[in-house]
Amino acid sequence: MFYPSLLFQLVFFDVSLWFLSIPVAIVLAIVGWYAPRGLRWVAFCAAALLALPVPVVGGFMIIDGIKTTVRLAALERLLDRDETVVGVALPAGSKVYFADTSRAKISWIELPGVADIRGVRLTGNVDWVDGSRVWHGTLAEDQRLDGWPCHAGLVQFDDNGLVEECELAAGYELLGFALPPGSTVSRGDVINPWKFRLPDDAGAVIPLLATIAPPGVTLFVESNGRLDQLNSGDGQTITVRGVPLNSMHLYVRDHETVVAALAVPFIVSGELRPAGTGVRTSLLTGEVSLAGKNWWLVD
Repeated sequence: MFYPSLLFQLVFFDVSLWFLSIPVAIVLAIVGWYAPRGLRWVAFCAAALLALPVPVVGGFMIIDGIKTTVRLAALERLLDRDETVVGVALPAGSKVYFADTSRAKISWIELPGVADIRGVRLTGNVDWVDGSRVWHGTLAEDQRLDGWPCHAGLVQFDDNGLVEECELAAGYELLGFALPPGSTVSRGDVINPWKFRLPDDAGAVIPLLATIAPPGVTLFVESNGRLDQLNSGDGQTITVRGVPLNSMHLYVRDHETVVAALAVPFIVSGELRPAGTGVRTSLLTGEVSLAGKNWWLVD
């Protein structure tokens, strides 16, 4: 019975171990040359079976390499003059990589130096992320974009030049939050909240909680400026209405109740509760109560 998979494995090992199979094939050919007629053809056939797959597979690899090279050449283009490519004005020396051979969509661009893309001065590589419909690039210098004082470095913006994310080069007030320099601002919409990640060396006042958010936390803010949640992988302590809470997962429910875990042992309902206990804190009265099991799953 013929087993194609077994044959494939034999060919694979023969080609992979060519440094052994080729010398063995040569030895078999020499032995066959001097062997009696009956054994000669056995040795020649064995030598051929060992040696033949190597050049055949090598030939296929060369052909595949040529095809890959041709395909890559069709996906790349080096501009020898200033030109607008797929609606994007680019300077001479730019190297454009297309998403497919139709060249109807740009995947990323290698800039020869500082260049203006959609009103944003960039340097280095500029990537188009098709899923989120935004450009990712590196600001060549501090620049004010849509009023935001963006710091030189990583930036995201849409195809109309509207900045989606950048690090603030100076303090800036947005949606009622006075954000310190070094904050990373990510634009939101009616479905996905805004994100303000505070720098590691500065906090920010949160009017709703009447407290200061510790450095390094991320604020999730609705489009109307209301705080939705606060998150920090480091789990710093934030005090809300006198209650020490862990900032790793803090939620604001109905804009009047904070749900989070205790950062340290604290008296709740007349009993000392350990750190990590989920509690609800009323922003109206300051009353604290147990949040119950799986409190972090509350919508």
